[in-house]
Amino acid sequence: MAALAGGAQFSAGGSRGTRGGGRIRQTAPRPAAGRARTPRRTPLPSEVTGGRGAGKTAPAAGSGAGGGEFQVRNGRNGLHVIPYVGNKSGFRHIFDELIPDSVSGRRVYDVFGGGASFSIYACIRFGSRNVTYNDNNPVVVNLIRHVRDDPGGLFREYEAHRGKSSPEHYLDVRQTDLEDGLAGAGRFLYLAKNAFSGKIRFNRSNRFNSPMRKSARCPALGLEPLSRISSAIRGMSVTNEPYQRYAGTRDGFVYLDPPYLGNANGHYNGVPDTAEFIGFVKGIEGRNMVMISEQNDRERLELSDGYTVYPVRLNRSLQYVTQSGSSEIVAINYPPPPRRRRGGRPGGAAGDP
Repeated sequence: MAALAGGAQFSAGGSRGTRGGGRIRQTAPRPAAGRARTPRRTPLPSEVTGGRGAGKTAPAAGSGAGGGEFQVRNGRNGLHVIPYVGNKSGFRHIFDELIPDSVSGRRVYDVFGGGASFSIYACIRFGSRNVTYNDNNPVVVNLIRHVRDDPGGLFREYEAHRGKSSPEHYLDVRQTDLEDGLAGAGRFLYLAKNAFSGKIRFNRSNRFNSPMRKSARCPALGLEPLSRISSAIRGMSVTNEPYQRYAGTRDGFVYLDPPYLGNANGHYNGVPDTAEFIGFVKGIEGRNMVMISEQNDRERLELSDGYTVYPVRLNRSLQYVTQSGSSEIVAINYPPPPRRRRGGRPGGAAGDP
């Protein structure tokens, strides 16, 4: 899921959470033999404050093709805001390989935006004014909006809570309004930074209900890394809409990373109905470039032969269930770019330079 484990950090860590449908709120030559080629890498917010691609055209793909396996491991980078269930901050090398530079001519939609890992990546690579972040959870959207618009104010709100941090203060903050502008964003950021095992969890009433982590001081938050992310996403459109509102999208690059379909874990709220999601995909795939991240396979998602599906091995722990060899897929409906190789193996690992 587009999804960013550890405490929430703006320069490192991972995060994950709930995304999907909700109410409306909008703001605005192969190398010569014997010579190794260094694959392109999208820089981190610490290296740039904006970005754009410039154009190669990908070759045609075989019908119903399957791609080589990618690997993702725990790693620290700047492609996230909070620890969020299913975050894709470790997928940068996958995006670098599978998203062609020609996307720079399209608008990029992160429909199940969550902790904004993919949106931050897309802003850096293609320019923030070409990116739309969307999520169904107004609490999360409020935070992302204030990271974009007022990192200094958000930092001050967080520091005020850090100065009073205690188990009692945490529980008190958990009962407050987390959607209430800058104050609500600061409260939610404080809770996310101090939640047990970095779990970003909401109940059916969308009340944050993760317990506080034990035997730990409230982490410090750096203003500089927060400001770098803010600069990177400054022109990004932020919306709080149901994913179905994007059914009419045309000529875009649509990234779909929904809460894992069919997952019985009650910590995921806003999980789309599988049949409805499949229908949504079929409705947009003929008019857009589509990338899907999911735990379910091609058959469960009813993907046509027009998709190339890449297995992704997750060499990291997933929230709520510790798995050392869990997996997902990444599926694309457009011709994949030429695979970039390192050490004779397709793909790479998160954190590779």
